Amino acid sequence: MVETVILCKEGTINSYLSALVIAMNKKKKGEDVHVVFMQEGLAALVDKNFRFTPGLEPYAKDIEKNAAMMGIPSDPFELIKEANKVGVPLYACQAWMKLLGGKPPKFPIPDGLQKLELSELIKALDEAKKVFSI
Repeated sequence: MVETVILCKEGTINSYLSALVIAMNKKKKGEDVHVVFMQEGLAALVDKNFRFTPGLEPYAKDIEKNAAMMGIPSDPFELIKEANKVGVPLYACQAWMKLLGGKPPKFPIPDGLQKLELSELIKALDEAKKVFSI
């Protein structure tokens, strides 16, 4: 049973930073935590098109600089690599892959993510102690 499921549904750098840094820290404390990318959070990874939310755009350079000083990458794919190194399972919601029109190999699952079928997602959500979205 998964303790925590984090749904990353926003395709923003700030969402990836929040979801993945939280997941990595929970994993380092021994918690079983999974991250599922869906909706815009998955589409941005597929398209490799990232941005900050409008309210954070004026702070983008500061966020990137300060994250680097904290030893945290702000590039979503680098964050995914770091989360993989720590052992956080990262998933691409297959229902959303299909909704986006994707079929491998033409439309591959983003690097560092595993495929998660809708039935598996529903089961994880039912069994998880905590579920939140970022």
